[in-house]
Amino acid sequence: MFVLTILTVLGLSQAVVNPDALRTFAEVCSAHGYGFEAHNVTTEDGYILTLYRIPAKKDQPITPGKPVVFLQHGLIDLADTWIMNEPCPGFLFSDAGYDVWFGNSRGSYHSLGHIKYNYKTDPQYWQFTWQDMADYDIPAVIPFVLQQTGQKKLTYVGHSQGTLQMFAHLSTDPTFINNLSLFIALAPIGTVRHLDITMFKIIKEIPLMAALEDLGVYEFLPNHHDNLLFYEICSHFGSVCDDLIGFFADMQVANDNTERFPVILAHEPGGTSTLNMEHWQQMVDYRVNKVQKFNYGKEGNLNHYGLPDPPYYDYTQIPGPIAIFSGNDDRLADPTDVQWLETTIPASSIVYKNELNGFGHLTFMWGNPTVMAYFSQVIGLANQYQNNNPTS
Repeated sequence: MFVLTILTVLGLSQAVVNPDALRTFAEVCSAHGYGFEAHNVTTEDGYILTLYRIPAKKDQPITPGKPVVFLQHGLIDLADTWIMNEPCPGFLFSDAGYDVWFGNSRGSYHSLGHIKYNYKTDPQYWQFTWQDMADYDIPAVIPFVLQQTGQKKLTYVGHSQGTLQMFAHLSTDPTFINNLSLFIALAPIGTVRHLDITMFKIIKEIPLMAALEDLGVYEFLPNHHDNLLFYEICSHFGSVCDDLIGFFADMQVANDNTERFPVILAHEPGGTSTLNMEHWQQMVDYRVNKVQKFNYGKEGNLNHYGLPDPPYYDYTQIPGPIAIFSGNDDRLADPTDVQWLETTIPASSIVYKNELNGFGHLTFMWGNPTVMAYFSQVIGLANQYQNNNPTS
């Protein structure tokens, strides 16, 4: 409120606010002519996840048999990321004739429910990492969507952590690929040893996440609903937002839609658990290439896994078909780490790969209109593999 007051005093908040900044996910869909639904799914370990859906254009009937796509956001993000840019992946898929579903990871702004724990008062709620999203969220939401739509397969599109949790799940349950016509990985994550992001450099040097948990801070970067505040700051002090995003996620402003940042960032961040960030910190600390479950220490590992060390995810067991889109300027999904990923997953599983010039980690979602033309390749691949599965 203090910052907003200062902006008002300076007369900066008198500009016309883009209405999308203040709209909910459902309202943005409606304003742009798309239908909207929300569905709740309860995981085996009790988390209540909210899925969003664009079944068709607004006021149009849902056509049975439409191809289905599931969009899963990344770390500290939420479903809004898929529809706030112009053009945006969510609407592009809908325009291409898809029944579009959006995941919201446990602990993010739209998925804070649990059958037993209250996220505000119970620390137990926050005892999860991306490992649990792989183990519980993925096998809960994908079958639910298939059941709701009557389809046998869908296209899964993940960004960043959204790819990590699917890679991890497929490595432990390769038969799960039978639910997917194609897995499209944007800014894919396996090992992150060469990650070059300021925030992660800091948490690599100091045990910040463990310290936060010791202080009773279990939620990391929650969404505080200050849409107008973020919009105003980004509108009038754009370099501040560029620097902030660069600190957390690697921003290549030359190819990103900076004019749209005020609207996009009015809906960010999505939030996650501090424990999840500690898992990422462990990944950054690895001295060899590996993807490993959360390390609770020897005694904790024995309790959780029956082993003194946490198990590895075996990426050599990941089935396809998988399409990989990476960026040569991505400092989170670093090209060296992506190369390890592409050489570790069986060659027969990867049906397409494309390293895009000038793409940073968020360009895949928030690129300017020119570079977002790459998404026609994404939709084209989804169409191709949908057509290769006539019984799906």
